Amino acid sequence: MPRKYYITTAIDYVNSAPHIGTAYEKISADVFARFHRLLGDDVYFQMGNDEHSLNVERAARVKGMDPVAYCDEMEKVFRDIWDGLEVSFDRFVRTTSREHERRLSMLFEAIGNDVYQGHYEGHYCESCEAFLQEKDLVDGCCATHGTQPAWIAEENYFFQLSKYAEPLLKHIEEHPEFIQPETRRNEIIQLIKGGLDDISVTRAGSEWGVPLPRDRAHVIYVWVDALTNYVTGVGYGEDDELFAKWWPADVHIIGKDITRFHCVIWPAMLMSAGIELPRTVFGHGFVYFKGQKLSKSRGVTVDPLEAAGMFGPSALRYFLMREGTYGKDVDFTWEQFRSRYDSELANDFGNLLSRSTAMVEKFLGGKLSNLAATTSEGSGAALMELSRSVASGVTKAMTGYAPQAALSTIWELVRRGNSYIEEEKPWALAKEKSPRLAQVLFDVLEVVRQVAVLAWPVMPGKCEEILRQLGLSLAVGDVELPELLTWGAGWPQVIEVTKGAPVFPKYTDEDLAKRFDVDVKTESISEGGRATDRKKDEKHMATYSDFEKLEFKLARVVEAERVEETRKLIKMKVDLGGGDVRQMVAGIALGYAPQELVGKTIVVVANLEPATIRGIESRAMLLAATGDDAISVVVPDKDMPIGTKVS
Repeated sequence: MPRKYYITTAIDYVNSAPHIGTAYEKISADVFARFHRLLGDDVYFQMGNDEHSLNVERAARVKGMDPVAYCDEMEKVFRDIWDGLEVSFDRFVRTTSREHERRLSMLFEAIGNDVYQGHYEGHYCESCEAFLQEKDLVDGCCATHGTQPAWIAEENYFFQLSKYAEPLLKHIEEHPEFIQPETRRNEIIQLIKGGLDDISVTRAGSEWGVPLPRDRAHVIYVWVDALTNYVTGVGYGEDDELFAKWWPADVHIIGKDITRFHCVIWPAMLMSAGIELPRTVFGHGFVYFKGQKLSKSRGVTVDPLEAAGMFGPSALRYFLMREGTYGKDVDFTWEQFRSRYDSELANDFGNLLSRSTAMVEKFLGGKLSNLAATTSEGSGAALMELSRSVASGVTKAMTGYAPQAALSTIWELVRRGNSYIEEEKPWALAKEKSPRLAQVLFDVLEVVRQVAVLAWPVMPGKCEEILRQLGLSLAVGDVELPELLTWGAGWPQVIEVTKGAPVFPKYTDEDLAKRFDVDVKTESISEGGRATDRKKDEKHMATYSDFEKLEFKLARVVEAERVEETRKLIKMKVDLGGGDVRQMVAGIALGYAPQELVGKTIVVVANLEPATIRGIESRAMLLAATGDDAISVVVPDKDMPIGTKVS
């Protein structure tokens, strides 16, 4: 019997269209859902829209629309975006549905013994739609939105959250997998140990919301309304069979800014109602754009369909899952997005597919026999063994919510496939009319097939296109992953391949300039028409006052290591004297091994704004001379104390 896997995301306010930070969450959840479908699990993937929000009501009024009509319109906007990004949800919930409202009222009645009426006076962030305490503020402002909260005083109904502090701590201790990653778990433990206050769960004087069953002058607080979608969407209170099948949820995928709601308030409500808690809540990091947190309210956004429209949704999905450790923040830059696309998708995987299908067509007329049984007799045996190791590593990574590690492991097979071609030289075998040619090409095609299967959860559209070029298809659910990844599985006795157009075509600067409306001379793509200032062909004279702004200092390298999955980057800790030890990243790995740098005195720019490179904060910049084939770090020619200013 298949194992059930119920996965959810946070539901979204519809006061504006999603940006790439919202897409990051939905795409990651979709990746996990698809992978579990490959495993043969019975998957239920739920997401949707959170509509009973004052911000949503305001957005509707600004457009002169009834809120429900506005939400109807925004449902299509959101669904179109998720369809365009290949997000394969099984259910899309809306909190204005009659079904949700009925079931929410039932749940509220179930926690009724822990609800009482009282007076609230304090801070309220309208963007968060959350009540805030003094300890939640930073310089008097909401820590998430940077805005000063309103001060409100009203009669509300309260939930006895304080009653559940000890039960929550006990559950977290007994079930460490409940909150992931570990950093989120530690934050929540400290939050609970710091003391829990009872929370307001209703608002008075509003008609936009679900009326409180016991007092219809109040509507249920939007966060309580939103949280309950996880149970109302699977039949709570009305369909016992459906609810018993899917609940508890296997994982809630949410942003790290709402872990308090999902890891404290939500489980406490479930405890109060006598409902089993979800197995895992995973709080992922933020997506930043050039170091700024993506935020619709602040106007710092990247349209997810802008990138998907040019490079395809699979490329965007690949970048977001590959760029950083899941659970930590990700920095989105157009430069890095294009770099990954060119090097890993177009050059590595795209080239492997193109070369292998082209050689089968050129040397064998597009046909060859299924030679899976004889792979282990030749030099392809190591390739087959690597594929088994890769499959095991990918499964471990994906079920452990580490998509970046899964993709890194898959790319070991991609790169080995390319090097196998270089070692075996099929063109030479064809010239010699060697019988080994067919075996080598079959082995390479099998690598392509296995990569396409393993990468399908991340890049479903492109991987299906790749399999079609191989004359294959992927019937998810018919065959489970272990069988799919048996060497040679799924091939007919006579294989016919078709070399199609490049799956990951290269784009020139001119192509990108036309698409994104930027100056052709700029090195990177703009977002929202704002191009970067880096130029290929323009040079600007610096004034002396510009130079005076920079602070150069001598520093000593105390630690150095390669940045995983990169060719050029080294992460270092450097000592600038006086206890000032910083982390920095430099692209000098082609000229230096990390151990060569330890103990070296170097020159750094010490007063640059911190930058995030491959998810690593860099708080200084090293000076080095670079040539066509050489790199030389700038060092003093005499011993000088670290921290000495350089001018």
